Amino acid sequence: MVINTQALAWANLAVQLVLFLVVLTAAYLARKKKKFKAHCSIMRVAVPLQLIIIAGAMLPSMVGLIERGQSGWIFNTTMLVHHSLGLAVVILWVVINLLFMGIVKINMDIKILMRAAFFSWIMVLILGVFLFKGIWL
Repeated sequence: MVINTQALAWANLAVQLVLFLVVLTAAYLARKKKKFKAHCSIMRVAVPLQLIIIAGAMLPSMVGLIERGQSGWIFNTTMLVHHSLGLAVVILWVVINLLFMGIVKINMDIKILMRAAFFSWIMVLILGVFLFKGIWL
């Protein structure tokens, strides 16, 4: 079976936009409504779903782009920053969950880590849309 990479990329973009709305909803629940249990439940679904998408759609696309080696330095730098920030979001999510479960203890306001993860996720999305535009539009 041949996979239509452009259709996969468009589907990924649609899922990313839906995930963005889900993350915004989770942030709203935590910040404005103080519904932290609902926030955590949403995030514990959103991030693993994001990891599945990374493995199934983004990683093969990135490997294909690297193998072709036809992209310019601005595109490649953007892809590197997008990739690095994306990994930072996942690492922050793991740390935040370990803090909530009491497995790890640090002397830092967890809100700082949560905001860093949120704003990094937004930056990753913006950079991802830029990359998408450079590849498909």
